[in-house]
Amino acid sequence: MRSHIFISTAELVSPHWSNAYPNCEIKQLAPKHVTADSVIWILAGMPQWLEIIARYSKNRIPVIVMAKELNINELGAALKMGARGYVEAFASQVIIEQVADTTLSGGIWLPGQLLSNLVGALSEQPINYKHDCDLNCLTKRERQVVDIVVTGATNKQVAKQLKITERTVKEHMSSVLNKLNVRDRMHLMLAVKGS
Repeated sequence: MRSHIFISTAELVSPHWSNAYPNCEIKQLAPKHVTADSVIWILAGMPQWLEIIARYSKNRIPVIVMAKELNINELGAALKMGARGYVEAFASQVIIEQVADTTLSGGIWLPGQLLSNLVGALSEQPINYKHDCDLNCLTKRERQVVDIVVTGATNKQVAKQLKITERTVKEHMSSVLNKLNVRDRMHLMLAVKGS
């Protein structure tokens, strides 16, 4: 069972959090130790919030950023540090559950209002393989998976396009992340796109 930990100020606590996850913990400081089955939800703007995202993401703990107000620059900063989702702090219970389901199944949750801005910004950048990761170490199939993943495709979409199973896609992605020393799909996308 997943453990959901919400890190926020005492003034900003939504009842939707505990409605979605009755056993969740609501804290004002980031816990020093969390279990591998934890999901961290952190309020953007908290002291050292970007460092906290990076610390948990490095250990492959999913981090979802909650915003008082949606902001494209804040979203970009959160994603670069490894956040798996970005959502309004007072989102409904249904949205909170959808965000968690999406991120835990390997997806990235972005608010619709900002998604078109982000896709537009990324699509203006040519795909540029010059970065600190050497893509030549990938197999031909892994490279095909990467080329599709950086378009924002889910594992299911990649599997369908390459006519392989989702499990095989997951195995390729795990190998790619390890070989290229990137944290997650978004980090991979930013590296490949040259951000």
